[in-house]
Amino acid sequence: MEKYISQKAQKIVSALYLITDLIKDSDALKWEIREEGISFVSDAILFNTTLPIEREHASSSFFSSAEKIVSFLRIADVSSMISKMNITIVVHEIESLTEFLKKSEWGEGHPPGYILSDSFFATDTPLSIDKGQRNVLRTSDMARNKTNQVKDRKNERQENIINMLKKDSNLTIKDFAKVIRGCSEKTIQRELLLLVEKGVIKKVGERRWSTYSLV
Repeated sequence: MEKYISQKAQKIVSALYLITDLIKDSDALKWEIREEGISFVSDAILFNTTLPIEREHASSSFFSSAEKIVSFLRIADVSSMISKMNITIVVHEIESLTEFLKKSEWGEGHPPGYILSDSFFATDTPLSIDKGQRNVLRTSDMARNKTNQVKDRKNERQENIINMLKKDSNLTIKDFAKVIRGCSEKTIQRELLLLVEKGVIKKVGERRWSTYSLV
């Protein structure tokens, strides 16, 4: 299913690039649509990760990007920048994909993993642990290890950001992406916003024109 989501998102973004090609380069709406499209497909690709915390972030960002793209396309429709037929088709595809995702294991019901039942807590003696429980405990340990790995990577990314800003100021997300490997620009943006909220760094400007410096 993850493959279907990423492939569908790639086709949608390819269509966005095609239908916005005739919009003038000087019009900011063209780049807003394309930039949000890149975030949309990047988050869709992250659904392939096995880490629940990263899937949760990707899901939230994915729906946000989808909503923004649809809003931008509505504006382009009112302004007659893109044909109504093309907008209708792309919006339909976006809404179909988001609706599919909401009905999937990430949108409703229990998240993937072991579902506890009454039998899990049944014991014959205080010291007895059956094979099923050992597997669950082992799975729990693995989950904790993965969570710790995520935290370690997160801390490492934030340390890299701070070290870069100690050397230079007014850096953009693309500047950080050239040095910090193994993650998307969207992930780096989340780390930057967290550091801004903590008061460690400051942000000047909006969206792709944003620059960051130490406080």
